[in-house]
Amino acid sequence: MPKQDEQIQRKVEHLFLAEKYFTDESYADFDSIRLLHDAVPELNYRDIDLSTDILGNKFSLPFYFNAITGGSKQSARFNMNLAQLAKKLDIPVSSGSMGVYLRIPETKDTFTPLREYNPDGFVIANVSAKANAAQAQQAIDLLHANALQVHLNVIQELAMPEGDKSFFWLDNIKEIVEKINVPVVVKEVGFGISKDTMQKLIDVGVKYIDISGFGGTDFAQIESARNHEIDLTYLDQFSMSTVESLIEAQPHMDNVTIFASGGIRTPMDVVKALRIGASAVGMSGLVLHHLQKYSLAEATLFFESFAKQIQIIMALLGAKNIDEIKKAPIIFDENLVNYAKQRKIELPS
Repeated sequence: MPKQDEQIQRKVEHLFLAEKYFTDESYADFDSIRLLHDAVPELNYRDIDLSTDILGNKFSLPFYFNAITGGSKQSARFNMNLAQLAKKLDIPVSSGSMGVYLRIPETKDTFTPLREYNPDGFVIANVSAKANAAQAQQAIDLLHANALQVHLNVIQELAMPEGDKSFFWLDNIKEIVEKINVPVVVKEVGFGISKDTMQKLIDVGVKYIDISGFGGTDFAQIESARNHEIDLTYLDQFSMSTVESLIEAQPHMDNVTIFASGGIRTPMDVVKALRIGASAVGMSGLVLHHLQKYSLAEATLFFESFAKQIQIIMALLGAKNIDEIKKAPIIFDENLVNYAKQRKIELPS
């Protein structure tokens, strides 16, 4: 097991490398989808309702801040800002992986700002799929969390110099789902989830899945930058983009609630993800970028404008609320049509 200071240093490196490799462009395949506008929308823009249900709670906006950071002094500052921003916007916010806290309890103060600066907000704890139910409960208790994310990161672990090489996770996930009394979301870390994997998760009782597709923060790239022995960036070829993962989710839409994340860069990305089945949309890299490069004040203005732009797009689609987005005419490019055909999946119409 790595020494304690090495584990904390890894968290620092993740923050630095995530910003180093951040790009305004997304590779999540949203550009391969078109939505057609309604020239007679018959609505008042000011009456459009952006609120949505996320894990049984109603929020003002259809997006949330996904797992980002924790474990280092720098993480504590970002988690404080994330908490304040989530409170201002009235949206959920997730911690980064709390595995470092479970191994090094002294790092708890790098996570607790999420609750301290957002005392009445919706906070989500985050643990690895290798965690057991007792460890998951420990993470929840620290943050008085309203929900739990269990992350899947096989590709990241294999690219990580000090990563795990054993992946027997389904029993852990089943135990957590059965014993934890808050909603449990199983999520990838940016490489997508296939319909086959989703079925495995559904079979052990999972009711919420964040497909977290490829297109944003690339942990194969980040871990390869840390790995001085071998370059494993090509492992991202195993990835499914966020849109491909949403296509993979189509057969399961009636059996599980799907959240979308991975490479969300624009309000249009959010609307397109909602159109093809996501209940809500998570963002990590985009908010981290604005907090690292600019400030909390700038990030607040950015995401307030971001929300207004979602409302504008909804007006163009004739959608008075989030559910009505799903009625918008949609066109998939030939690559996505071919993908769905080979995977024997019917595209949403």
